[in-house]
Order: sequence, then structure tokens, then C-alpha cells
Amino acid sequence: MKETIKKSLIGGEFLIDNFSSDQVFIIEDFDEDQKMMAEACQDFIKREIHPHREAIENQQEGLMASRLKKAGDLGLLGICIPSKYGGLDMSFNTSMLIADVIGSTGSFSTAYGAHTAIATLPISYFGNEKQKKKYLPKLVSGEWVGSYCLSEPDSGSDANAAKTKAKLSDDGKNYLINGQKMWITNAGIADFFIVFAKIDKDEFLSAFLVEKTFGGISMNQEEKKLGIKGSSTRQIFFNDCKVPIENLLSKRGEGFKIALNILNIGRIKLGAGVLGGCRAVITKSVKYSKERIQFKKPISSFGAIKNKIAKMTIKTYACEALCYRAGHDIDNKVLELLEQGLDKSESEIKSLEQFAIECAIAKVYGSETLDFVVDEGVQIHGGMGFSEEVPMARAYRDARISRIYEGTSEINRMLLVGMILKRTVKGELDITSKAMSVAKELLSVPLFDNDNDSSIFYHHHETIRNLKKAVLMVLGKAALHFKNDIDKEQEILMNIADMIIELYAAESLLLRSEKIVQNNNKKTSSIQFDITSLYLYEASTKISIAGKEALYSFASDDELNLMLLGLRRFTKIKPFNIKETSRKIADSIIANNGYHIFKVL
Repeated sequence: MKETIKKSLIGGEFLIDNFSSDQVFIIEDFDEDQKMMAEACQDFIKREIHPHREAIENQQEGLMASRLKKAGDLGLLGICIPSKYGGLDMSFNTSMLIADVIGSTGSFSTAYGAHTAIATLPISYFGNEKQKKKYLPKLVSGEWVGSYCLSEPDSGSDANAAKTKAKLSDDGKNYLINGQKMWITNAGIADFFIVFAKIDKDEFLSAFLVEKTFGGISMNQEEKKLGIKGSSTRQIFFNDCKVPIENLLSKRGEGFKIALNILNIGRIKLGAGVLGGCRAVITKSVKYSKERIQFKKPISSFGAIKNKIAKMTIKTYACEALCYRAGHDIDNKVLELLEQGLDKSESEIKSLEQFAIECAIAKVYGSETLDFVVDEGVQIHGGMGFSEEVPMARAYRDARISRIYEGTSEINRMLLVGMILKRTVKGELDITSKAMSVAKELLSVPLFDNDNDSSIFYHHHETIRNLKKAVLMVLGKAALHFKNDIDKEQEILMNIADMIIELYAAESLLLRSEKIVQNNNKKTSSIQFDITSLYLYEASTKISIAGKEALYSFASDDELNLMLLGLRRFTKIKPFNIKETSRKIADSIIANNGYHIFKVL
């Protein structure tokens, strides 16, 4: 597949600039090769995962590892790994697409994600040539299952607080690792571990490539979890685990840097990885609502049910839009850096660092979208949704972990605001002058909209421009008020993060809808128009509430009143019939027997 090199963006730029639909990639843009990969993945799921779902959930001996091996046989474990190590050398966004499709498989999706992302990519990005040649082919083929050992009983979000130690042996040939890791996915089936430990009294972690056969490794029994019961999760104990010095990954003390970069991958992959599950739940809920008769009518004909289906749909549609937009921005940055002479590994690392803000957004938005969708799915199923006889119960339990791993939603919210502020201080993002412009605008007379614009999305673009002003106003004022102490104001950071996340989702959704309409040469209203209208209404409402909560927390008197007036101005939208719009969206999904109209295939 030939990639087109465009001038890449910088992470967080969406806050300060306006974009057109031709600047974004949407799920509908995937080419035939990528669609064939997705189709092969769907066939694999139907053939190898769904028929064995109960056995997987019960952790039948050898089954999960054998399913990963079969995925490896199809090339699904090495989508973006270079071909010389057995991979397919495809784009980052293609690997996002496969994570998306596999997202409907619950426990298998968790095992797959841990293996392909956090247990394989550290070697691809940070390993030397000898390490890559030795380990990547085994992981890409599925001959070996990989695991990633970072969390400990006293270090979760604060990863660098880990207590696991590594000490050089007397003969200088090995490191002896001692310590405990917990919540380790794939632990019980893994042949290979990436282990983080501090060498002697180092301040920062180092990373080690550990084979199970090295010895000195023991485990507790499988954790009894709320969900994803089919994935292996155990505590691991290292007791003088002897690791050859050549198995130090990258350089001494760079483990924390490796962990941060790999978490960016895990976060955006998780955002995409919920999509298959969301679509499956919507489709099953639509099917049930058409079959369930109450008061002599299928419940799919009731407005309350239609409202739920519409909201499940627009949030899933928005999640698709923001994930693939961010994934392609990462791909474009990789191509730009390659053109500048960097090698592929370094280009990918720097690209992920650049879009760490968007990765955090994808993680938070995706995990909370999945939670919303499965909760509404249970509700649509009513009493049957609470029964283990219907897949909703399992989906409900499986979804809950998504808001916790790869950094909790709370940590990611604070991180993304912190990254924006740091980039502002460094001069990488011009937040300050933009916020000052908005402050001046508050004292000016509002301009009237130009209703003569020919674009059917004109008012939606105007809404996005105003929502950016709302975010910049609150962010700028909070930064000015608290200065260097803003990191202590977690509640306000969370409010601002909510505003930023909703803005990015809303803009991504709008640009996707506009591109679809333009590509199809539609001149009149469409389902995409309705989805955009309803979502921007909800986003404006959420941004208004979060902004008000933030302003109430630190502003007062005339300053508060002025900013509240500005917030009302910037979150105002053109009125439309919300009920009828919601029903039209739901009717489209119901008529198509589920979330199929927007699928890539």
C-alpha cells in the first residue's frame, strides 16, 4: 500500500487551529488491501474465537495460546512489524483497524492487545538488531506468547515507584532480578516477559527481555476477575532470575521512557479496540428490540428505546472518527520523519510522543464510550440483560476494565492537560495568545452568522470554532490564575480535560461526516448530518457544564460573570428538533439491523 506524505500536524494543534475534512483520515478511507485484512480478521474470529468462547472464558488449557498462534499464522500479530522480522510492515492505522475488529472478542482482545502492543513493540522500537532478530519472529508468528511486567502492589499509576531490583552478578555476565509484579496480562501463558526493574540504586527503571526458561520465576494462581475472565492475569515473583546482560533493552535507566512511550501505544490502541465491542452490542440490542414485543409492539418502535440506540450510535461513530484521525496523524508524522532520515523505530517513537495528547483522549473517550454502550445494551435487554444466558452480562463485565488499564481515565485526563500546558510553556502550542484573543472577544459585540454559506455543515463548523474559544477561555484563565500550582487542582484539570475531549471528538465527528457527504456528492441532508447535529448539541452541553464547574471553582465577581456570559455565547447552538433527529438516526440503524451502515466493509 502506497502512503501519501502530507505535512504532519503537531499534537494538540486541534485546540488552536481549524481544519477541513480533507485533512483527516476516516474509517471509510481504508483501501482494498486493508479491508481484506479486516475481512480476514473477521473470518478468523467467526471460525476460531466465537465457537470457543465458553472454553476461552473457562481458561481451557492451551486454548488461548493456540488461538494467538493461529492469529500469528494469518499475520495478525505483526501488522506493523518490519517484514524482515516476519511482520507485514503495514501502517500504524492498519494495526488500529485490526485492534478495532478484534475488539468484539472480549478476553481474546485483551490477550491479543497485550501481546501485539505492549509485549512486542518495545523490542521493535527500542531493541538492538540482535534482540529484534531473536525475539520478534517468535512473537510475530505466535510461537511465543509475550507479557509486559510493569505494575506492582505499590506502583500502578506511579510506575517509577516500582521496587523490583536488578543486580549485576559477580561474574558480570548476568543481571539477577528480584521483585514482584501484579495484574500481569498473559502471565500464565507467556513464554517471554518484558520486565521493568531498577538496577542497584538507580532513580529510573531499566527494561529487561526475560525468557521463561531463565528460571527464578514463580506465579500465584489466576486472579479471580470481574470481567475478561478468559485472559490470564497473575502475580509474578522473580527470585534471582538470571538475565544475560545482553538482554537489557535499550540503555540502563531508560525503562521509564520505554514504559511511557509504550503506554501511548496501548492507550490509542485501546480507543480503537473498543469499537468492535460497541458495534456488536448495538447490533445485538437492535436485534433484541425488534424481537421483544410489549404492548403488542416491538420495543424498537418506542421513543425511549430509539433514544438509547441513537446515543449509542453517535458515540461509537465519534470514537471511530477520533481514533482513525489520530492514528493517521501518527502515520503522517512517521512518514515525514523517515523522509528526514530517521530510521523507522525512531520515527515511530517520536510520532507517538508527538501525539501523546490524542492517545490519552482516545483511551478515555473509547473506554467510556464502551461503558456507556454496554450499559445501555443491558438496559434495552431489560431483565434478560441481567441474565448470564444473554451476552450482555459478559460484555458489561468485560468493559469495566477499560477505564482502568493503560492508565486510569483520571490519570489520562490530568496527563493530557499537563502535556498541553507544558507544550505551551515550551512555545510548541500557542495557547496563550489564542486565549488572550478570546478574552478580548468577550468585550466585543458578537458577529452574526453568515446564513448564505452553501455548506450544509456551515453552522456545525461555527459551533466547533466557538467551542474551541470556550475551551481556550477556561484553560487560559485557569493557567493564569493558578500558575505553577495548577497541577494541584485536580478537579479543575478534570473539568478542562472533559472540555478538551468533547471538543476533539466533536470536531473529528464533524470532519468525518463532511468528508462522507462530499465523497458521495450529497447536496442535501443525510444521516451524517443528523448524527453531527445531535452530537454537537450533546458536546456543547457537556462543555458548558464542565466549563461552568471549573469557573465556579476559582473565578468570582465580575470576572466570573463575564466568563459565564462568554461560556453561554460560545456553547450556543442553532436550534433543531432533537427528538426527531434522534428518531431518524435510530430508525436508520434499526432498518439496517444494527451498526452496519458505518462499518468499513
